[in-house]
Amino acid sequence: MKISLSFFIVISFLAGCSKRESRNSEIYLGTYRVADRVIPYPFILKHARGSVFLFDASGASLDNSDLHSMKEGETIAFKDQQFKILDKNESNLILFDLQDTISFRIYSNGKPNPKYAAKFQKLLVEDELDLQEFGNVLRKSIWKYELLEGDNSNPNHDLDIKQSFNFKEDSVNIITNYYYQTSKMISEYETKAYQIFEIDGIYFLSLRKENDNPQPIYRLKGFNSQNIELEDYSSKVRKILSLQKDTLSVDEYRKQLQNTAAYANCYDGYQGEYYYEDVTFNKGNEFIAEYVSENLPQTESKSGYIIIHFNINCSGNLGDFGLVQMDRSFKESVFSTKLVKHIINKVSELNDFPPSASQREWLQFKDVHSFLMFKIERGKITDVSP
Repeated sequence: MKISLSFFIVISFLAGCSKRESRNSEIYLGTYRVADRVIPYPFILKHARGSVFLFDASGASLDNSDLHSMKEGETIAFKDQQFKILDKNESNLILFDLQDTISFRIYSNGKPNPKYAAKFQKLLVEDELDLQEFGNVLRKSIWKYELLEGDNSNPNHDLDIKQSFNFKEDSVNIITNYYYQTSKMISEYETKAYQIFEIDGIYFLSLRKENDNPQPIYRLKGFNSQNIELEDYSSKVRKILSLQKDTLSVDEYRKQLQNTAAYANCYDGYQGEYYYEDVTFNKGNEFIAEYVSENLPQTESKSGYIIIHFNINCSGNLGDFGLVQMDRSFKESVFSTKLVKHIINKVSELNDFPPSASQREWLQFKDVHSFLMFKIERGKITDVSP
C-alpha cells in the first residue's frame, strides 16, 4: 500500500512538473499590421528555453531560431523571415519583417517604419480545455452570432446583421442574414477552411482562405454545449465573440444554404473606395432607377433618401450590405419594410459593375466599397447617385 501510494505521488509530481515545464514559455499571437488595423497577421510566436518558434495559422511549426532574450533591437532570424523587434512591453510585441519589402515599408534612410510593423499580443495560460470534446461540440450544432456595429466594414445604421455557422470536418459554411425591423431582407454565404489547435496550453480556432487573403486566429476562451467564447485581436479593439447554439437543425441549415447566394470578398482586409477605380455601373444610373422602380411597392408616402452600401468584389459581384435612411433634411428616417426589401434585393441583382482591383502600388485592394443613394419622392424613386 505504501509503495503504491508513493508511486502515485511520484507520478503526480512528475506529471505536474512536465505540465509546468511545457507551459514555461511565452506565446505571442499575431494580430494585425499597425498601419491598416484591419488586415490580420496570422502567425504565432513561442519563446522558450533560448529559442523562438514560428507557427502558421493552422498551428504548424514553420521554423525556429536561437534567441535568448526577446528585447527591443534584437533580430529574430528565420529562414524566410527576419523580424526586428521594434518594441516590447508586458503585453505586446511590435515586429518588423525585414524581408517583406511590400507590406513592411522603410523610411528613405533605410530604417524600418514603425507604422508598417506587425503587432503581437502576449497570451497567458488560463483554463485547460479538451480540444477533442470541443471539436465534437463544434460540429454537432449550428452556431449563431449577431454582428456588433464595429464588425461591419460598411456604413450601416438600420440593418441587423446575423451570421450562422455550420462547422464540418475541415470547413465552415457562414450564412449572413440582413434584417430590417425583424424582417429578413437578403442573405449570402461563403465557405472557409478552419483549424483548431493548441500551443503550450493555449487554444486556438483559425479561419483560412487563400494564402494571399489572411484570416484571423481566434483564441478559444471556453465552451459548453450552448456557447463558444472566442477572443479576437485582429482589429484595433479586442473583441469577445460569443457564438450561441442555434435552434436550427443541421438539415434545416443545409436547406437554407441551397437557397442562399454565394458571396465573398476577394480580399478580406482593406476595401478600396469607388472613386479610386472606375467602378461606375456600366449601364448608367438611369437604368438603375428604371430597373429598381419596376414593381416598386406602393406602401410609402414619405420623401427622403435610402442609401444602400455594398462591396463589389474582384468578380463584379455584390455583397456586404449596409443601410442608411434619411429624410429630406438629411436626418435619420424610417421607410417601410416592403420598400426597403425591394430596393436591397433589386440592387443585389445588378450584375454590370466592372470587377476591380487596385492598380496603385501604395494602396492595394481587390474589392471596392460603393453605394447607391435613392432619392424618394412620396414613395417613388426620382433620382439615383453617385
